[in-house]
Amino acid sequence: MVARNFYVTLQQVIRSVLIIIFPIAFITLFAWATAGSTYGTTSDPMRAAVWLWLGTHLTPFNILSNDMNGYLSYLPIGAVIFPWLAIKNGFNRANETLANRKTSRAYFILNYVLLYTILALVSNNAQVKIDWLRGIPILLIILIMATSTKKIENLIKLPFSMFLVLLGVSGLIFTLSLALNFNTAKNLTIVIQPGILGGILLVLLQVLYLPNLFFATLSYLLGVGFSLGRETYISPFVFELSEIPAIPVLAALPTGEHSWLALFTFCLLALGMVNINLINKVRLDTRSAGQLKIRFIVISIIFIAIASWLSSGSLLSENMSPVGVNPLIMSAAISVQLLLALLIVYIFPHLFKKKVKQG
Repeated sequence: MVARNFYVTLQQVIRSVLIIIFPIAFITLFAWATAGSTYGTTSDPMRAAVWLWLGTHLTPFNILSNDMNGYLSYLPIGAVIFPWLAIKNGFNRANETLANRKTSRAYFILNYVLLYTILALVSNNAQVKIDWLRGIPILLIILIMATSTKKIENLIKLPFSMFLVLLGVSGLIFTLSLALNFNTAKNLTIVIQPGILGGILLVLLQVLYLPNLFFATLSYLLGVGFSLGRETYISPFVFELSEIPAIPVLAALPTGEHSWLALFTFCLLALGMVNINLINKVRLDTRSAGQLKIRFIVISIIFIAIASWLSSGSLLSENMSPVGVNPLIMSAAISVQLLLALLIVYIFPHLFKKKVKQG
């Protein structure tokens, strides 16, 4: 029985991995063949394909070479969608065969971590090594969420819905800012001169980084702000930025202080109050309703903290570290807003009822 469970889930794990690696390997081989390199072997693009596959799992890399020593942990969250869908599909297939969700989930996660470890060890060399301490926890988060049960989905449904609304509004504001600075984005593209294939890959990379940028925009609108390298900080109240990398999508960055944009913080406060009121309308006893509200706030804070951690990091050089949101400051801001929303929902109805009784 154990052997069958292991074999069935291993088949689906291999399928989930290869369905992503094969297209990446084709792209890297094509790029390597058209680059006109006079040295190296076909093992180089294959190793690069494994690195890109690891990168879709947000695995950080330590880069050690003669030209540059750095740490790459600022990776595109949008790329997670590819392994996410592959894992979900493979897990559902394994679950249909074994007809036991808990068993399928345990063996699938075990086999996926095992194959991930093997590929990571094979792809390591003197120049590139993965960061196991950060890579494995991120992988487990992806696996747990992609194979989640109804209980987990219901647990995070309300915080996740609130997060998507905030991220959607931030995305609209970011898109508007990019449209208003379209000429700057066009000039940055001309400076890079990526060529046809390079241009396609550059556009794809920028699209995959959009969730990171939307989250940084959300942090900016909440007044927390974000960094774009050493000794930089961008928020509605502070603007410390001397230059930006030649990346077209960064044309959407603000050019100064805009304190009035921090009014967006009231949107989070309003959403928190709406969600707490929704919990109040559920027919539960006082104790259960109170536990549900506390759970909503705690899960929201943890969810935002994890999102802040995943969407920020280092971009190779010391000058480009840190990049993104500060998880501690962002979590503190979310905590204050949600606790304030809970306080308002509790205090104002009581005050209103007291005035009615006195009248």
